[in-house]
Amino acid sequence: MGMKRCVVPSILLMLALQAALLVAGDVDAILLPSQGQDEAAMAAKKRPWKCCDQAVCTRSIPPICRCMDQVFECPSTCKACGPSVGDPSRRVCQDQYVGDPGPICRPWDCCDLPLCTRSNPPTCQCMDEVDKCAPTCKTCLPSRSRPSLRVCIDRYFGPFPPACTPSEAVAAGGN
Repeated sequence: MGMKRCVVPSILLMLALQAALLVAGDVDAILLPSQGQDEAAMAAKKRPWKCCDQAVCTRSIPPICRCMDQVFECPSTCKACGPSVGDPSRRVCQDQYVGDPGPICRPWDCCDLPLCTRSNPPTCQCMDEVDKCAPTCKTCLPSRSRPSLRVCIDRYFGPFPPACTPSEAVAAGGN
């Protein structure tokens, strides 16, 4: 009796697989998502932007990326530059690129004391006092309250910067 219970599902599974092959037709025509020739053909060979803070990438390997940063003027390497949906006075490069979206643009990796406008996206400045400014910071000045520390006074137009200190540490009083 136990043997019949195993044989029937096995036969049904084999018949289902045969039916799936018949419906699929030519097996060579089945493509993996990473083989999407249309998207890859439209993508630029060289990254059209120098840096990007708002990269939107597929989960494929390699990823196909677009940089959604809103700028006043697209870089000369951008082939398709269109108006931003959120702010028509700004522009967004519509090009796609296959590979890593590149480095971030903001002059700091993270910030615990951001000073940002209420515009969307905001213009931000990081008021963190640090031992040494990031290499991407253009204007690094001594802190007013503690001259031994430094503050990067660069302004950045884009998304709110991530915090350097985990929120759990701030809540516990650590900094």
